[in-house]
Amino acid sequence: MPEIRHIKIGEDRFRITEEEVARREIKVTKISDEVIQVQEEVHGIIALVGAVSSVNIKKEELKELIKVVKEEFGWTDIC
Repeated sequence: MPEIRHIKIGEDRFRITEEEVARREIKVTKISDEVIQVQEEVHGIIALVGAVSSVNIKKEELKELIKVVKEEFGWTDIC
């Protein structure tokens, strides 16, 4: 079974309260030759209720995503 690698393409920290700072990471994973998975992880929020299946991605993160899928995953037809 091939090794699954999660490649971090973005990271933020933001203040929630005076005492609490959350950390956000965007990661990309190659699932198969034709499928990638983009994950947004947010850590540090005391009470988070609900769930969504969307990912917020910044322009620089999108540029890094395109670079990773070309260089690391071999997708040559991405422009």
